[in-house]
Amino acid sequence: MPEAEQVVIAQEEEVEEKAKKATKKAEQVAGGILNETQQRAAAAYAAYVEAEHQLEEAYKDQEKQAEKTYNEAIEQARIACEESIAQSRKSYEENMSQALRTRDEAERKARQARSEAMERTWAIFTKARK
Repeated sequence: MPEAEQVVIAQEEEVEEKAKKATKKAEQVAGGILNETQQRAAAAYAAYVEAEHQLEEAYKDQEKQAEKTYNEAIEQARIACEESIAQSRKSYEENMSQALRTRDEAERKARQARSEAMERTWAIFTKARK
């Protein structure tokens, strides 16, 4: 083989080797970028899952607080109702007692007035018979 051919072949081999090295380096850089992108995506997904978990916990806490507030409102309404019923009963009993006293007093006065009227009537009747 002529020397010129060997030089050309050697140059071609050198170019091919440089091309292989450049390709290998490009693949490593691309692989590194891909790996870094995958790691970022994995971290972003983990952050998303954590945020979703925190949102779920916040929702559950809010639900518990709403239930507690509802139960407290129901209890307050029950107490207010019982107090109102007790006050109404007391007022009813006081009014009934007063009404009965008033009736008894009116009946007593009516009996007394009747007795006095009967006494006068008998007194007049007996005087008239004499």
